Amino acid sequence: MRKVAVLTYNVKHRKTYDSLCLLKARGYDNVTVYAQPMTYTKKRQPLVQHRPEINMDIPQLEDLCGKFEYTYIEGEFISVIHKSDDLFLLCGAGILQQEFVSSHRIINSHPGFIPLARGLDAYKWSVYNGLPIGVTTHFLGQYVDGGEIIERREIEVKLFDTFHSVAQRVYENEIDMLIGAIEKVDDKHEVIVPGTELFKRMPEEKERELFRKFEEYKKNSKWERGER
Repeated sequence: MRKVAVLTYNVKHRKTYDSLCLLKARGYDNVTVYAQPMTYTKKRQPLVQHRPEINMDIPQLEDLCGKFEYTYIEGEFISVIHKSDDLFLLCGAGILQQEFVSSHRIINSHPGFIPLARGLDAYKWSVYNGLPIGVTTHFLGQYVDGGEIIERREIEVKLFDTFHSVAQRVYENEIDMLIGAIEKVDDKHEVIVPGTELFKRMPEEKERELFRKFEEYKKNSKWERGER
């Protein structure tokens, strides 16, 4: 199977944990995990939390790699990664230097339907603005949440869904598509040059409207329209 590298933080991290578990479950054994310090801190905690948290006792990343027999290398990416022939999966890294991005094949799984939902809180903004809810895998490049697209998947909103049940489905598709992208890298890909705005963190006054907005969104879904 293809050699894979994972870019992430050197701390316990839910998306990294789930991605490594799925890599192992799908038979990927030649995996290197590069972990750099987490320097990003949120300016404020969101009023509405829509990303899965660590609610179980997961191993430290280095210990998990040991159990899976994955190579673990800690340090700033620009210092410890010198090869350009690996395929990199982005699980967590903050802002990457453009020089580094340009010299490596890095796949990102974005919780929004590109190019309609780009930037931060893409799921929340999709609900708020009535945009398609979805997930997109793409190669990092010169465009933020755009460029060479590997796969786009729209997430259906069902009759008895809640805001958080859809958020969980978005997240699970992120993980599934990130690992699934490994086998799609050599396919013919669409290139999307984004012309839409880049969303910023949703302000609290708009977060307060999210559950009402979700119910409005659901009324326009095919389930409410009687289309199954």
